[in-house]
Amino acid sequence: MNSWPGPENSWEGVDAYFTSADSEGTLIFWTLVVIALLIFVTWSGARHENDVSKNTKK
Repeated sequence: MNSWPGPENSWEGVDAYFTSADSEGTLIFWTLVVIALLIFVTWSGARHENDVSKNTKK
């Protein structure tokens, strides 16, 4: 007889804790951090490409 999910697979009584899962401020903070990181990486790449372009047009 198939007893899936059996007692060994049961999630009854299990609690999950997520750091600041209910915090809107944390979501906004991490969103702004990721946006800042993307802007920095894009700016760094553009600056690098500009420098390489200037050095190869001699």
